[in-house]
Amino acid sequence: MYSNCTFTVSANQCGSYSQECDCYNREHTTPASWFNDAYPMYSDLFNVYPTDGYVNNQRSNFPYGEVGSATYTSANGSKLGTSNFSGYSGTVFEPIDEYKGDFARNYFYMATRYAGLCESWTGGSGAVVYSSANLGLTSYAVSLFLKWSREDPVSAKEMTRNDAVYSIQNNRNPFIDFPGLEEYIWGNKTTALFYTDGTATPYLTSPSANTTLAFGNVAYQHTGSATILIKGINLTGNLTLALSGTSASKFSLPLTTITQAQATAGYELSIGYNASVIETSTAILTISGGGLSGQVQVNLSATATDDFMALAATNIGAKAFTANWTSSAAATGYTLDVYKMAGTGTVAQTIIEEDFNSGIPTGWTTGGYTETQTSSNVRMASGSNFGSVTTPALSLAQPSVVTVKSKQYGSDAGAKLWVIAGTSDTITSFVNSDTYQTFTYNIPAKASTTLTFYAMKSKRIYLDYVKLTTEGSTQTPESLSGYPKSVGNVLSYAVSELSPSTTYYYNVTPEGNSTGKSASITVQTTVDTSNAELTGNRIYSYSTAEGIVINNLPENSEVTVMNVLGRTLQVLRPTDNKALINLPANGIYLLHVQYQNGNKVLKVQL
Repeated sequence: MYSNCTFTVSANQCGSYSQECDCYNREHTTPASWFNDAYPMYSDLFNVYPTDGYVNNQRSNFPYGEVGSATYTSANGSKLGTSNFSGYSGTVFEPIDEYKGDFARNYFYMATRYAGLCESWTGGSGAVVYSSANLGLTSYAVSLFLKWSREDPVSAKEMTRNDAVYSIQNNRNPFIDFPGLEEYIWGNKTTALFYTDGTATPYLTSPSANTTLAFGNVAYQHTGSATILIKGINLTGNLTLALSGTSASKFSLPLTTITQAQATAGYELSIGYNASVIETSTAILTISGGGLSGQVQVNLSATATDDFMALAATNIGAKAFTANWTSSAAATGYTLDVYKMAGTGTVAQTIIEEDFNSGIPTGWTTGGYTETQTSSNVRMASGSNFGSVTTPALSLAQPSVVTVKSKQYGSDAGAKLWVIAGTSDTITSFVNSDTYQTFTYNIPAKASTTLTFYAMKSKRIYLDYVKLTTEGSTQTPESLSGYPKSVGNVLSYAVSELSPSTTYYYNVTPEGNSTGKSASITVQTTVDTSNAELTGNRIYSYSTAEGIVINNLPENSEVTVMNVLGRTLQVLRPTDNKALINLPANGIYLLHVQYQNGNKVLKVQL
């Protein structure tokens, strides 16, 4: 596969060689030096290929890659030289296009067959390919091998060899048997279900069955709403919506049919609630049709209350909004306070916080040896294997602080807890003792990624607590000029002379009775679209009462909406240069806009 030479089995097997075509020898596609010649990897036939001895010597134990500047080229075009593939700039060996998919599927096999072992194959340049933080492979390797497997599909040669190896070893390479399987593990189908018979079974990725959609408290004789994402995969038709339950009449749907196209793209369904009776109301939303094998039911819960409360702002503009609140019995008037948060920086926000009281949290993944039999912590590593836990995808676009509580296991003195960003970016390590200690570390801004907490074999760790927060400073409320102010015996008040694209807060205190101050309402004023110099032709976004608006989208843009943890909530493909995004709750969102000539990430608070 590295040359066009023809050899006779046994007769042309290497001893010595001085040039290409002298003899053939045995090549470990994952170099044996990376795993210290250990078995069974050393003799696994899926990892062993006959190659030209001279060319194989040129390959040495360099990782595979795509060569920019070649220092050696074999007769069939295989090259050695400097990598020009993103993620690694060292020396690599590039086979010809005909065999790139073969080698890619070999590495997917090795990472799967030797899961729990391959993460430690970091001898030589093994760390370029294998990693503890990304299902066995580094991000460089994943990107490279996915590209190669897509460009060079499974060949008849691979299928024949797969059968031959099976006849000897009694195991198979599933990435040859099921072309594209790697996409479900590392690629573009990680949220889809895989079926060995290729069946495209319809199912919902959102919502999960028996999810509860909570409306919270809604003011008596007012209406409230809550939003839930409806998204399906492999649907064969439209979805049908229905409400049932004793309080179903208090809830309302804007429609009873979501088209196949809407559900496939992801549809934000806003459900209404009429607080006509002071009580807690429940109902069931049933989703059916579209080829689903059964119904998906969502529990709805809302509480109508006559407690005094501030209501969401209305008429939100660039420089004004209307504050609203409910009536308080015997009140003679109301005091309105409008304020901003003052300080030298931004308020610290918690990105993730876990105490492992219920085992490995949903969305986290593990590697190597882990166990949670001991209450409220996770033990990582064993005497013969590493251990790791990895967070879901996070947004670390701004500097953050990681806090952990951990200790060594038993007599594993000086055991280190490693913190790794993404697949291979080691941030720091903490040296543990035999009692729990709390460690903190400031993490510089990074692209959206994951954090992995890793313990080496024979250096076991108990991990008891993890918290990640954005860096921030203490901020205090600072009332606007003229506030707090008595606004009279009214239930709304127009607040003006504000700044565009700014976060404000307000609360209300009844006068003349003993009712206390309401909880605060957050308001984000919109972009001043009257200022052409401000907006120009650039892509920009702002919040409104209806949702988030994006303007000046280039043609054929794709907008990915993520929460502050980096989790994808929606993917939109607007048909014009403006889009309105409805979201289920107030908060900070990231909007990743991709278009023909580039991409842009916007951060907006709803």
